Amino acid sequence: MGGNGEALNGLVGLVQRLADLIPPAQALVAATCFIMGIALAIASINSFVRASERAASGQFFGREDYGRWVGTVGLITAVMLISLSSIISAFLMSFFQVDQTVAASEIFAYAPEMLAPLDHEQARSVIIALLRVVQFLGLLGFIRGLMLLNQSVKWPGPGLVGYGVAHLIGGTFAMNIVMFVGYIEELVLG
Repeated sequence: MGGNGEALNGLVGLVQRLADLIPPAQALVAATCFIMGIALAIASINSFVRASERAASGQFFGREDYGRWVGTVGLITAVMLISLSSIISAFLMSFFQVDQTVAASEIFAYAPEMLAPLDHEQARSVIIALLRVVQFLGLLGFIRGLMLLNQSVKWPGPGLVGYGVAHLIGGTFAMNIVMFVGYIEELVLG
């Protein structure tokens, strides 16, 4: 049976391999968002056509006929998905006054006092790898927020807009977790 050192080395290796999968996964997510944006734009144009035909023929389906709103919000969401990096930069500028996320390896510069007990090589590599995973999950949460806001017009239900906005804000904070942790340290430790 191995000691704790071997178990920690195994954990470090596992987390590092997981973090090494993040860049290709981010590229896949960006390409998928681009394709989803184009498909959503086409569907939105089709929605405009259907709404126009219904209005011209005098058909109206009651309270649930949202007409042009479905197409409008779908087109806005499509543009946001196609230009995802610009939208993320806008949210980062709004919350953190930076246009890019801070690299996970900078965590010890942003929160030195809080992470001082973990400042040795193995813990450092595990923390950096876990922060990369959190940043990726933030990207997924941000995209989910966009999709929830788009769905809130098609199938209005209680809380969809709130969930969408919460995912956008939470995803932005998770993508820039390094600065967020630095702000928390500054708030708590002064």
